[in-house]
Amino acid sequence: MVIEDLFRRPYHEHLNDIIKNMVDGVISENEVLVQEIKDWLASDVRKSMLVGEAYYLNKTDIHEKKKRDAEWKSNVKLEHGFAKKLVDQKIGYLLTKEPTIGTENKQYGKLLGELVFNRKFLKKLKNTGKESINKGIAYLYVYFDEEGQLSFKKFPSEQILPFWKDNEHTELSSFIRVYKETIYMNGKKEFQTKVEYHHPNGINYFVLEGGKLIQDVPAGIESTYHFTINDKPFLWTRMPLIPFKYNEEEQPLIDTIKSLIDNYNTQASTNADLLADIPQFIYKLVNYGGADLKEFIDDLNRFKAVKLDEQGDVDKLQATPETDATEKELDRDRKSIYEFGRGVDTTNENLGNASGVALRFRYGDLDMDCNTLESEFQASLEHLMWFVNEYFLITGQGDFTKEKVNIIFNRDIIINESEVITDCSNSVGILDDKTIRENHPWYNEDVEKRLEDQKAAEKKEQEEYLDTFQKQQKTVPMGDE
Repeated sequence: MVIEDLFRRPYHEHLNDIIKNMVDGVISENEVLVQEIKDWLASDVRKSMLVGEAYYLNKTDIHEKKKRDAEWKSNVKLEHGFAKKLVDQKIGYLLTKEPTIGTENKQYGKLLGELVFNRKFLKKLKNTGKESINKGIAYLYVYFDEEGQLSFKKFPSEQILPFWKDNEHTELSSFIRVYKETIYMNGKKEFQTKVEYHHPNGINYFVLEGGKLIQDVPAGIESTYHFTINDKPFLWTRMPLIPFKYNEEEQPLIDTIKSLIDNYNTQASTNADLLADIPQFIYKLVNYGGADLKEFIDDLNRFKAVKLDEQGDVDKLQATPETDATEKELDRDRKSIYEFGRGVDTTNENLGNASGVALRFRYGDLDMDCNTLESEFQASLEHLMWFVNEYFLITGQGDFTKEKVNIIFNRDIIINESEVITDCSNSVGILDDKTIRENHPWYNEDVEKRLEDQKAAEKKEQEEYLDTFQKQQKTVPMGDE
């Protein structure tokens, strides 16, 4: 790290030096921020984020790029939601099931489950995962809600201009949030560009107008604290914005598959144009006796006959468009989309009957990509846990800063249930019953309680049977035995 910094200094140091070296107000701090904002709004990184979100919503480039070169031609524009399917596959595979919170401290685990990793947060975590895949990186902002509970808000990634402390982009020194807000001026609806500059000493609020930052009076101009305790202001000692990355490079999925999706949409749409524009039959007319072709079609449809001059003739030619090459191209494109998008093509006819080994092989790319995503999310959740532990300490719920906690993602793994059930049956006598049950595909936490209830019911039934039998034995006379 030290050697790397010799060649490339952290951005916050570079920015601070720019501000410190300003001479007699030749350039102000606000002007530096304006230039950074302009560069960010025009950057390829931000544009890629917007493209990733658009393609997830199936709003692709074909609407703008596919043109009609003649009025009579069709201009079909087919869009295929590959991006959405791949993103949802990854999220469904890794983040749909509730994670397991592992800690030896029962009180700590209970607090985490009730106050932090509840259903509301898990839903937000799933949406954060979707954002990170679509845009390369996602952000959760840490704050206290109106009831004083620790909460997290997802900021759209394209609104955040980060200033990192290090080259690996592991911790923020400050950041700018740029977003549009609707206001009404003189009875008219207008959009205003709001700017929030979050730094170690608090937050400054601006409005961007005419290339200048103007203090946002309604927002309070500035805030020198993040929260208050008994009316006493406090600042987090860390920047309260947690990055969640899709991968180390912060590269969105769309960068890998956009050209393939565009080509698929173009080929499919062009093929649809061909099928729409080429008629099923072409008529060959010799010495047609009508006035024009419109009259010919009218006579043919109405009377099933046409007028011909002497030695006239009508012939019908079969029009058979060649689409085999297009279909092969579409098939090749589809395979490439799932290969490089690291997903599973569920239309594969061999997928349904695949064995457990074959299924694991087919899900290998998806599993590998989710390994990378999980690794990045584990680092982010460790960062998040610092705020959680501080929250518990501040609110007097306990000092858990030295407690270890493992957050285990429970993946929605596709298996061949019949094979697993057979393996469980074959393990009787080799493994204990509970271990076998835990590996059964239908097992869940309720099973143990139901088994206990079942055993209790069976025991009660046996006791009632024995009691009844003993009573009957006592009523039988001695001489009748």
